[in-house]
Amino acid sequence: MLQRLTSLRLHPVQLGWFAALFFATLGNAVLWRTLWSTVEVDSLRSLWFFISLPVFLFCLLNLLLTAVLAVPYVRKPLLALLVVVSAVCSYFMLHYNVLIDRGMVQNAFETNRAELTSYISAPLVLTILVLGVLPAAAMVLPPTGSNGRPLHGALWWLGNVLATLAVLAAVTMAFYKDYASLLRNHRQIRDQVLPFNFVRNANGYLKRRFIAKRQVLRSVGEDAVRPAAAAGGRPLLLLIVVGETARAQNFQLNGYPRATNPSLSRREGIISFRHVASCGTATAISLPCMFSRMGRGQYDGVRAATEENLLDILRRTGMHILWRNNNNGGCKGVCERVDTDDMPALKPSGHCTNPDGTCHDDVLLHQLGARIDAMQGDALIVLHQLGSHGPAYFERYPAQDKVFAPTCDTNQIQKCSSEALVNTYDNTLVHTDRVLDMAIDLLQRHADERDVAMLYVSDHGESLGERGMYLHGTPYPIAPGEQTQVPMVMWFSPAFAQRARLDLACLRANASREDYSHDNLYHSVLGLLDVRSSVYQTGLDLFAPCRQPAPAAPHTIATARAAQGA
Repeated sequence: MLQRLTSLRLHPVQLGWFAALFFATLGNAVLWRTLWSTVEVDSLRSLWFFISLPVFLFCLLNLLLTAVLAVPYVRKPLLALLVVVSAVCSYFMLHYNVLIDRGMVQNAFETNRAELTSYISAPLVLTILVLGVLPAAAMVLPPTGSNGRPLHGALWWLGNVLATLAVLAAVTMAFYKDYASLLRNHRQIRDQVLPFNFVRNANGYLKRRFIAKRQVLRSVGEDAVRPAAAAGGRPLLLLIVVGETARAQNFQLNGYPRATNPSLSRREGIISFRHVASCGTATAISLPCMFSRMGRGQYDGVRAATEENLLDILRRTGMHILWRNNNNGGCKGVCERVDTDDMPALKPSGHCTNPDGTCHDDVLLHQLGARIDAMQGDALIVLHQLGSHGPAYFERYPAQDKVFAPTCDTNQIQKCSSEALVNTYDNTLVHTDRVLDMAIDLLQRHADERDVAMLYVSDHGESLGERGMYLHGTPYPIAPGEQTQVPMVMWFSPAFAQRARLDLACLRANASREDYSHDNLYHSVLGLLDVRSSVYQTGLDLFAPCRQPAPAAPHTIATARAAQGA
């Protein structure tokens, strides 16, 4: 077989036909599954339209591959790379029903070893072998080249392009309305066509990275001040816990019938916000978005990377900022300019025992009390969880938080029963609940010398097999509520609530009935910490409707004379 392959001699155009035929059939199995269930063949015209689909796809792919194969020396490595990467994409699209859109490509570029190894499995290796390595070998082993006559070779390329364009034009003119309707009503198809999807989105991602690196950091909120800090008084401490992949509907505090929040449910003073929408369906978007002044509708990744965020403004007002990370995807640039503790890199003894080197989230509290004691003045600490990140949910909690059984103790979650998968996911929330409860205990131990508060919010939700979807990262316009509705929980010490003039009964009532989103975080934190700045918007501060008016200044003879003089 190998000898036959190496004895063949193909013109690069013929190699392009072979590759286009592969991508138009086996290489796009997920696309054909979607088209089969989407296109209704109920008339002779619809039958011919369906038959035209592989022809249309073949022609598009042939044009793309012509550009790749026209370059000598690199044509085969590039083709092999396209085939193997397409095989990896096919695996995730087939098994988790995800789309290879801009966000998913960004996730792939920004992943690390721990996250990558959590996906490795026998089915993944087999898919790469069958749909990647073997087809790539069949394409790159035969020698390629023309007969040495430049004119003859040029005619091959020109004839191929013209013939392909002619067929493409004929199919488009014959079925223009059908193709327009298909692509307009099923936009997700664009992110299913391999290798167009990852080539287009990878190109866009790399362009944005290049643009961002060339831009100078833009200052934001340079006029920010905190009058309360200037007036002196007890230092305050706000602890923000950024959750990972927690979805609101599985939180006991939000009415879920299972005890996923056993500790927080028993604690007084907890306020749970029931209707909170995320900025994105992946950390790469949601995390920088929630700490930026842009809302979901205006969010731009390049702008987020090239202008100051909430932490920069607070640091400018004199607050000490600490970011503690346990998320294997990092802080997505949010913490670049503040003090950072990377807990997996520090590997505190007894905390990071998972085979992939990840740590359970209680590591975020390791020696945090000592860090707080060393801080002078007002402080904000961000704890970034690994949370409920899949697919290896069973590695996200220690044995003591394994409350629900049976569990899905594999990263092949699509092979587990729905009961086992949900049990395992819910156990991750039990661990988050315990970490938040311990965090409040820690804050209370510092309440004698500081005014303390905690705010928890998850970055995005998760699909657990509903409608055949797993994990997260679905494009927001078509994402299910499981991926976009997130829990948000707050706790305030009495002194902090009094200092911030919060009517907690009002806040609790609003939390149960009003709709909020990540758009509120930026302005709510500014308002909560009494930051005065032109970037602050009262309408997005969820505390503003429940903030009591400041007490009037004592009326004295001096103030009366000053008023008369004015």
